[in-house]
Amino acid sequence: GSEAVFALDKHHHIEAGRLFPVCGNTWRMLSETRFAPYFRFYGDFDRHYGVFAGCGSSLPFDEGAQASEGRCC
Repeated sequence: GSEAVFALDKHHHIEAGRLFPVCGNTWRMLSETRFAPYFRFYGDFDRHYGVFAGCGSSLPFDEGAQASEGRCC
């Protein structure tokens, strides 16, 4: 089955079936990677909305975090 929440990083926990506003960088990280088939993308880059809350203010991952072995996406 599919998951109810996709955790891209510490700042982005995206609930299935709900609109989730993201900045341009996150939009590209999702739309231009293997994650693209799992999302619908709305909008374009005609308007800039400024920095999103929590975006760019801290590291999105824990320092020194290691990828777990044996798991692949």
